[in-house]
Amino acid sequence: MPQLRWRNGFLVIGLAMIFLSGCKTSGNATLIPSSDEEKQHFLTIAQTIKAKYDQHIDKLPTYLASHYAARIYRISGDTSYLKYNLRDLQAMLQETEALLQTAKDHNEAQYSQAQLKKWPSQTLFALRCRTLTIAPEFFYYWNSLALLRRTLEYRVSSPSFDQLKQHVLAHDYTDYFNNPEMIKAWAAQLANVIVWLKQLGGKDYSALFIHTLQQTYPDNEDPLLSNKQFENKIYGLTHLVLAQSQYYQYPLNRSEFPWIFDYFDKNIDTILKRAKADVVAEVGIAYLLTQQTQHTSLKKAQHHIASSFDSTLHMIPSPRGKLAIASGAHRNILSIILLMAPTQWYPGPWLTVSGEPVH
Repeated sequence: MPQLRWRNGFLVIGLAMIFLSGCKTSGNATLIPSSDEEKQHFLTIAQTIKAKYDQHIDKLPTYLASHYAARIYRISGDTSYLKYNLRDLQAMLQETEALLQTAKDHNEAQYSQAQLKKWPSQTLFALRCRTLTIAPEFFYYWNSLALLRRTLEYRVSSPSFDQLKQHVLAHDYTDYFNNPEMIKAWAAQLANVIVWLKQLGGKDYSALFIHTLQQTYPDNEDPLLSNKQFENKIYGLTHLVLAQSQYYQYPLNRSEFPWIFDYFDKNIDTILKRAKADVVAEVGIAYLLTQQTQHTSLKKAQHHIASSFDSTLHMIPSPRGKLAIASGAHRNILSIILLMAPTQWYPGPWLTVSGEPVH
């Protein structure tokens, strides 16, 4: 198995030297033009949440620490966080070997069943269990693509990564995207898979997924949806945008997703009433990523999230009022990005191999 180790001050995979490339250092990200009072209010909340997570980052699990660090880098260019991404790289190599062994043993379905039981959110759990009869290997390929997506974002390579990529891209994902039950259980995750497959050079299932999503969730039937299903629909829409930006690395244009933003424009007030903070923040960030920095829907999302801030514990609580550091990381990281409202995005962090970026 490839080993990460330090030699003469450098981290290496096998004989290949790993070093930081393409990384800029700067202060806080540029803020959207706004009234000074409003801008400072949002910024103060974002910086307070960030200070809370900076204080606890060393106590977070490896992946969560890396997830947080990468996103702070992408809105600030601050290279001091990159050590957490290097630690993630060690874990990624180990996980890749385990995934390859699972494929060799033809145990993808058993792996998926075990992983579902560990899924951190129990939302839609019964429905998600049933989807394993449709796509029994779903979690195996989901986790593999999520790992490979990070290798693309970090611009790293190894023989193990390449072998896993060949295996994953050879899989047929049609049944993932043509079944309404899969959409109802995994809209955001499937939206990610759509984009990851394209970014990794695989087949483009976008038309099939979007058709099934729109048939499963016609806009005129929103009032008939439970709040959980409504959130699932919105998550599917936001993740098409967020994943396309490679998670806050590159700006986009509204014209790439006209039907999504037409829907958000029309339904923003309903989204604020029916969706949890994570979903609202993602909608607002979608406007930031598409450079709609003065849009009314963005302002509404920012005010909504700011009004949820717990000034005592310095976090955005869960719908049930919980303020746990690890389980609240997704919600609070999104809130930092939304309220800081960057207009500049920093690609990377790039951990390059043998002195040259890996494309």
